[in-house]
Amino acid sequence: MTCKRHGTGQGSAQTVEKEKRSGREIIRVAKTVKEWKQGPPDVEAVRPGRCPGCGAASRPVGGRVVLHGHGTRSRQVLGPQEPGGTPRQEEVRVRRYRCQACGATCTVAPWEVWTRRLYSLAAMVWTLALWAVVGLGLAAVREHVSPWVHVGATSARRWRTPLKWVEAVEERRLLLRVRPWPAGWEARRAAAHVASAVAGHAPPSAPSPPLAVQAFWGAVHAA
Repeated sequence: MTCKRHGTGQGSAQTVEKEKRSGREIIRVAKTVKEWKQGPPDVEAVRPGRCPGCGAASRPVGGRVVLHGHGTRSRQVLGPQEPGGTPRQEEVRVRRYRCQACGATCTVAPWEVWTRRLYSLAAMVWTLALWAVVGLGLAAVREHVSPWVHVGATSARRWRTPLKWVEAVEERRLLLRVRPWPAGWEARRAAAHVASAVAGHAPPSAPSPPLAVQAFWGAVHAA
């Protein structure tokens, strides 16, 4: 999986994530799930400036539109909308486009949506911070970030999903701006490194410490 920066028709930089096995890509725009649901963008508003597959201009001067709207698709997103907020299960209709030049498809979604992840990007970082920086156990952390109350006995005792997120960061499949850590670090230490690094990307408008809160708000800038 590779990521790069790409523009929309409005010229703003967006994050593009490519799924090599499927040939499809996700383009994340600077909108939260909440903003997206309150005012879903029309097909023109978030049309990428170029096809992320072949690079063809989506609307060449004097020519026909190359990147056509290809309907919408439902995506589920879990987690709180702010640090300490009530965990929610949201459904958002993301936009799809298809290139008339190469046939590739791409999806445009809020910045919190990540390929093959149910939780929002901010919720993932918040989880790692609560576990590795604040010091909560994973079972307790799950109560802060998951809207699902009923889980199996084994899952309740050992929530392993955050460990997979740490592995994804280490393998450069998640939070690409986080620098690698030394080989051999145990997962909790690595998670603390991730949370601290992401907190460093929090915007000036973000609340002051604690670090876990800054990590939540820094997630969008560390993708």
